[in-house]
Amino acid sequence: MRTLSYVSGATGESIGFEGPLYGETLTGLRARIWDYSLASRGMTGITRKAREATVTVKIHDSPATLDLLRRLADADMASGNPGTLVADGEWEAKAWITKSGPQSITPTMVETQLTIVLADGVWRRPTMTHFTPRYDSGTADLDYPHDYPHDFAGMALGAEIVNDTSIPQPVKLTIFGPCAQPYVIIGNNRYEVDVTVPSGSRLEIDGTGDVRTVTMVSGTGLVTNCFAQAVRGSGKDSGRYVFQPLAPGTQPISWPGGFQFDLTVCEERSEPPWT
Repeated sequence: MRTLSYVSGATGESIGFEGPLYGETLTGLRARIWDYSLASRGMTGITRKAREATVTVKIHDSPATLDLLRRLADADMASGNPGTLVADGEWEAKAWITKSGPQSITPTMVETQLTIVLADGVWRRPTMTHFTPRYDSGTADLDYPHDYPHDFAGMALGAEIVNDTSIPQPVKLTIFGPCAQPYVIIGNNRYEVDVTVPSGSRLEIDGTGDVRTVTMVSGTGLVTNCFAQAVRGSGKDSGRYVFQPLAPGTQPISWPGGFQFDLTVCEERSEPPWT
């Protein structure tokens, strides 16, 4: 971790830890902690929970920086919505700065200990890939029993996505209209929603947040909840679960041609990067 900043969830403003607010090594944020319960022959309830971390920072000759830090931290605490710690411009963790305890005060420097609550103990890095159809030469247009103002081509083939971590990672799919009953097959799972997406609209299937959502966003910004139309099979690992995490390794991708989509893989880890 070379750089770190805090972005307020309430105001959108940010403050860095490279000066005049100096965080130095920020060792309290580098811990990796899993929560669990001991069983007779192992562990149960393995998860990552909210946790507190303390870091010592120094502010050199900049009372305005102290005021900014206080204002952003107070705004997020008062709103109840966390801010975001951003490491190296790409890894993000939801957090609140709950306390500031001055350790020493001089005319030119203030040293204070911050208490930071990590909302779920997870750092995330989203990576988005855009997919356009590539057709096998043997495919042809598909017929539907209804008339649509566009044609549906055969299966788009030859695409793949790589999860180079050792654990499944949550994903978000953004499907761009026009298309009807769109689905995307990634690895052994089919992500499908029983809706028609008009031209200029997009369908967002988001399994990366605490609350999983399926929404349609029109060209004018109107948002429609489509959760009930999402195919969820019999749940995770059923092969037809719309929020299925991406399995490790290289996964083939295919989908009915005629629409484009974005696939965002949200890589999760328990501590910020060392390299």
